Amino acid sequence: MIERLYQPDYSCIFGERYANAFLYPQIDSLVWPIFENCERSERLQKLLSLRNPEGHPYFYHRKLDLDDLKIEMQCSNIELAFLQALNLGRKYGIENEDLINVAKNAPKLFKAILSFTLTSQNEDVIQELKRIDDVVDVVGIVLYPSYTKLDLNNPENTQFNRVLDYLSTEGLFIKIDIGNTYFPEYHNGFVSKEIIQSFISKHLDIKIILSGLDISGDLRLYYQLLRYYNNLWLELDPRCIGGMTPTKYFKNLFSINGFIQNTWHRLVVGSASPTLESSQMYRGMLEATEDVSFSQKCILRTWVFRNAVRLNSKIYEISEEKKNRYKSLLNINQTNILENENEINISYKLKLRSYSITQLVFLTDIIKDMFRTAKEKFPDYNEGSLFLKSYHTTTTLITNEHEYGNYLDLHFRFAELGRDESSEYFHTVRALENRADFNRFDHDLATNFGNRQLILPISKGKLDIGGRENYYILVTFGPRTFHLYLHIKLLK
Repeated sequence: MIERLYQPDYSCIFGERYANAFLYPQIDSLVWPIFENCERSERLQKLLSLRNPEGHPYFYHRKLDLDDLKIEMQCSNIELAFLQALNLGRKYGIENEDLINVAKNAPKLFKAILSFTLTSQNEDVIQELKRIDDVVDVVGIVLYPSYTKLDLNNPENTQFNRVLDYLSTEGLFIKIDIGNTYFPEYHNGFVSKEIIQSFISKHLDIKIILSGLDISGDLRLYYQLLRYYNNLWLELDPRCIGGMTPTKYFKNLFSINGFIQNTWHRLVVGSASPTLESSQMYRGMLEATEDVSFSQKCILRTWVFRNAVRLNSKIYEISEEKKNRYKSLLNINQTNILENENEINISYKLKLRSYSITQLVFLTDIIKDMFRTAKEKFPDYNEGSLFLKSYHTTTTLITNEHEYGNYLDLHFRFAELGRDESSEYFHTVRALENRADFNRFDHDLATNFGNRQLILPISKGKLDIGGRENYYILVTFGPRTFHLYLHIKLLK
């Protein structure tokens, strides 16, 4: 997997918890709890028996048992699935109990998205959320306003407001189904771009996923909201593909100007299994990303099926040991300290790690933390300089703006340059250490970009750096450990 070999340092975008995306599973964000070997509620049985005037089912499903689903997920390299309920306030639907009936058979495989109408003050929703969470991890709720007549912006719906407060406190998300389904009795006026925008703008502390968007219709209308609201996400699922393959569906999405740049970190993908297979959606994404740029291919293949892990911290836990393994800074060794009445000189040797072949490692926070520690120890020394040097011939220090798009562009630009074919160069013959060497372009990167050393002034007790200045080290020929020399000189 090329995306794994050239993975960026995602800690400087999502925090240390998500430094290495590949510690996390790929997730199917929409699976209906309808399996042959699991008990079904009366409402679910009525849903599956519901027919349109032509005699066809309103809710198509393949006859799968849980083992069939596990095989499909394994085929797609998907390890987790979100089971989703369907409460339309009618005699047919998918009960929250149907989720439990499935999840209890494979609790490590599933998380739950519960469904409530939230139009009746008699529903004890919060207690129900807590009760079910004791059986299967609840990660969010789903709303179907166009079928339940739920007014998303009604300030007098006290129950809904209490639920929103609870979701905010617990870090649970809301999925809003736009309503592009075959069910009868669709109610106009409960979902629109304006209604959704108003709702999102009032609840910026809750992650909100829009689901069921039709690529030939309303997807372009709603998608533009992602440019304005960082808490808005999109779910891609096959219910509204209609007339095209999953590959063509993804290709059309990725061809929308700015779509990848605006959504790569806020897309989730659901298979709607047992309607369609997760393998078909995964195949579609892989085939569609063959035609995009190297950076877009790597980012989409890394995150489109993993983004869901960042919706809620309880979705997937990893051990502290694993998280610590991918911290950039491994060790700080204070090698020397010289002090007198007017001057302090402190020298450190830092040991760091990269975990890709080519990786742009974020240093700004490390530099600031080192300076802060020294300044706290010697508060009366307010002038001076900070000196940073790399020891390695295939590393270089980079100064640039840390907007995450800019960081990703820089990282993948360096990665592409380092991948150039070097067979015609002399650096591929037997090296002095009796080993083959073939990283001609890694040496070029270290020579042509950045600097071997960095000097930052200290003035009035602060590092005197620009508002957009940030610091990185470009590390090639990895994964590897490497060292930096850092010297702080403080003057009175």
